[in-house]
Amino acid sequence: MPKLRGAKQVSVRLTTREAEYLKTVFRLLSGREKVGSLEVAVAMGVSCATASEYLKKLFEKGMLERNPWRGVSLSKSGLREVNRIIRNHRVFETYVYRVLSISLEDACECASMVEQYLPEKIVDSMCSALGHPKTCPHKNHIPGGRSCC
Repeated sequence: MPKLRGAKQVSVRLTTREAEYLKTVFRLLSGREKVGSLEVAVAMGVSCATASEYLKKLFEKGMLERNPWRGVSLSKSGLREVNRIIRNHRVFETYVYRVLSISLEDACECASMVEQYLPEKIVDSMCSALGHPKTCPHKNHIPGGRSCC
């Protein structure tokens, strides 16, 4: 993917699938300290071995903290990255839905395709144009950006 002038590069590149695992861990942790690989496997619809392999990759990239036989949690880098991806998705989805009058289903699908690749500068600009919404059209909270909201 070409670098946009003035856009900050993400220090650790995640594959689309790794980002899905990171978001799944985030969702499953909701109010908990750790989540097990079996729970992640069930949520992702894969074998425990496959989930464990992806969790290991995320650990190696510094996105997760592992505690053998107790599960995983998000590291500070992982929490920062998952919040960035979720913010990108929800701001983009809201913008496409409200401004371009695209159906919510199509806006969400499109946001899922680009959420990892949107520069912060673009997301902040969309957020500002929308009046800094607090929730997306699905009524989910939009995390604040570093220099916006």
